[in-house]
Amino acid sequence: MATTERQLFVFFQFNGDNKSFCNQHCPICYGHDKTFLHYWNGDVDKWEKAFERLNRDIYFVMSYGEALGSNGFYECVEMIGRHPNWTLCIITNNSYNPDKLLESRLAQEGRLFITACWHPLGVDNCETAWENFKENLLKYQKARVPLNVSYVWYKPQIHLFPKYFDWLDKHNFRVVVRRYVDTHSAFKIPVIRRMKWFAGKSKLADYTEAERGFLYSLTCDKVRKYGLDLASTLGKPCSAGKDMVLVKYDGTATLCACCYGRQDRIGNIFNPDFKLKEHLTKCPTNTCGGDFGMLHFEDSEFGALPKRLGKDNFLMLVEDTPQSSPVKYEHRKEMLEWLEKLRC
Repeated sequence: MATTERQLFVFFQFNGDNKSFCNQHCPICYGHDKTFLHYWNGDVDKWEKAFERLNRDIYFVMSYGEALGSNGFYECVEMIGRHPNWTLCIITNNSYNPDKLLESRLAQEGRLFITACWHPLGVDNCETAWENFKENLLKYQKARVPLNVSYVWYKPQIHLFPKYFDWLDKHNFRVVVRRYVDTHSAFKIPVIRRMKWFAGKSKLADYTEAERGFLYSLTCDKVRKYGLDLASTLGKPCSAGKDMVLVKYDGTATLCACCYGRQDRIGNIFNPDFKLKEHLTKCPTNTCGGDFGMLHFEDSEFGALPKRLGKDNFLMLVEDTPQSSPVKYEHRKEMLEWLEKLRC
């Protein structure tokens, strides 16, 4: 069993992609033309055998739709829990009661990590939903599950952020403000609210000084360069396909969550002959679509990629922000100064 090799980072779309089931209706969801359907195939044994054949320590990530309300969720949680060298990070809207999840082997053995995403524009009753969100956060915290809260930096909801941050910071919840890249003309863009094209590159635009200041102060240098300044990743050495893979509900495996088109397929995990790449690949896209990429593509300016992924959710591994009381943000003073300006 692999022990020194880096964990395989698996985006596990067991119930569908970003168009599939979710119990919220966010206006900025990147799953355009959502079906809200479940695509779980019901065969957990088939999935387990497929992942076992890879003979890797695995860091599973459940995203795309709402995992905790998805068909097959607890079957997959039990499957992953049966393997001591497998861990699970869940990106969730945190609207579901986590009591059953907290009884799982993954939670009990410290192999469960949570990114709770607060979407105030995606719920019917914001006040009621926020109280439920807080209650569920406190349950994870009491169970000592590594956790952070994610908030999309979308213009119509930025003014709401300070009051949420106040409560989260008081209770020592780590917070990330997440960029969202989209060029779909029918949607406004968070972080990149309006795309400006220059020499084939998109540029950050439309933010007040305070909005930009807080956004930049909250994140690390690599994310600033590639996530905010949108430096091109094209041709960068990347472990996609080798130490990272996206697996769709039908078993189709692609390079990553940015490169999932037909040309980026590397096979089907249900095929007994499926193999991961042996070497790094050259990134085929100009813009890395998520913070996960910071753990997988190389840039000598920021040192070597981690040899192992720690026991935490990947956003906090990227930001190198361990759980502490209070949360030790690298630029806390600057953050709070910008936050005060956002209140005005």
